[in-house]
Amino acid sequence: MPVAHTALSGDGHPLTRQLTLPPSPSGRGLFSACAFQLLSFLPLLLCLLLGGCASVIEPDHLRICRDVLPALHAEGSQIRESRYGPVAALKNTVRIDYLVREPGQPNLAHHVICGFAGGGTDAARFELVRLATERGELSPVRLLILKRWWLGDARMTAETAARRQAQAAVPEIPMAFAYALQQGANGLAPAALYGLLAAAYALVYGLIGRINLAFGEIAVAGSYAAVGIVAIAAASLGLVPALALALAAGAITAAATNLAIGRAVVAPIVGQKQSGQAVLVATIGMAVALGETLRLTHGSSARWSPPIASDPIPLVRSGDFVATVTLNQIGVVGFALIVALGLIGLIRRSAFGRSWRAFADDPGMAALFGVDPGRLVATTFALAGGVAGLAGFAHAVHFGSAHFALGTVFGLKALVAAILGGVGSVPGAFLGGIALGLAETAWSGYLPIEWRDPAVYIALVLLIVVRPHGLFDPPRRPV
Repeated sequence: MPVAHTALSGDGHPLTRQLTLPPSPSGRGLFSACAFQLLSFLPLLLCLLLGGCASVIEPDHLRICRDVLPALHAEGSQIRESRYGPVAALKNTVRIDYLVREPGQPNLAHHVICGFAGGGTDAARFELVRLATERGELSPVRLLILKRWWLGDARMTAETAARRQAQAAVPEIPMAFAYALQQGANGLAPAALYGLLAAAYALVYGLIGRINLAFGEIAVAGSYAAVGIVAIAAASLGLVPALALALAAGAITAAATNLAIGRAVVAPIVGQKQSGQAVLVATIGMAVALGETLRLTHGSSARWSPPIASDPIPLVRSGDFVATVTLNQIGVVGFALIVALGLIGLIRRSAFGRSWRAFADDPGMAALFGVDPGRLVATTFALAGGVAGLAGFAHAVHFGSAHFALGTVFGLKALVAAILGGVGSVPGAFLGGIALGLAETAWSGYLPIEWRDPAVYIALVLLIVVRPHGLFDPPRRPV
């Protein structure tokens, strides 16, 4: 039906235009028209329904997975993403397909699948727990290295948010006490390490009255063995079995090394009734030889192991300063205490301990009562080496590294600790290590740190002059 439509032109004159409208539909025609409109919207409705049922990709998951791509290829590679999407039946997982042209190579198709510990607003959405490519799934060690050195910022974002929430719940105390508590927590682990190695010194000196100055390098040999086992076995066996194997490897390596030194170097000198200076000079030579052997076999660079239980746990706070401790520190201190108490119990309550104490008091009388001096000395050297190896293992777990140059400083400071507590007393030597470690940390926190090591060695000189047998004053022996 034609309808007249009137409008105004630009100069105000009316314009008339004929518009033709379709005829009014009947009832049946109206139903057909509505049905046709509904059918035309069905594809759109179907797409919306399918979209609502499909998995949703978290923006943080996609961003982190994209950040991984450059780490999987050579520097300078050209990466072009082709598509991405969720992985069916896998929650919190995203797949990216892409093309890569590495320098001097043609374009190749690749894909990466990233799995995460959480999603939504959960802080675990930043935690990458699985990474797979067309070549297979990355090992836990490689994934750990990638997260620590390549994706540290993303993980740090989640950890910072969680850490702030935990820190807000701890009690607030004055700054002086919070700072002192933090320094004490920092010093406990080194103190425990000094105490273990000092106990190894005391085992040998308390029996034969001679000092083996190669204990530092022996501990480092155990540390190298522990780091190697953790790096190899953690990926295939898991962390706890790897730590158990590392502990055994460190203790056995150090025990065998010290037993060899005792039989080949110390026993012939003591058997010829040479003075204590001869043993000192010989063991210094062994320390240098062993240190160079470690450098040649393991290289001059430090060997690193994955960090273990190093997340900070807040204790107290003072304003923005938060005193923290880690499970690693607690574990190292607890491990050292267990070893020290076990060693003290062995000395005081076992047949070996009775023979050790009898020989330390009077070697001739002990031999008359059936103590085999050769067997006892060999067992003591093996036991002392094992304790030194446990100190090296604990050092590797705590600091996550092993280096051949560590032996000299570690050994000398443990010797200072042994002399401080009493170089012939196993409990005294361990307590001397605790005292030295805490004193070192207190010096570092309150005094110029560059004077810390000179102060330790000056204290050693003064201690030898004023009280050479330590605070516990064990039985005197000729040196």
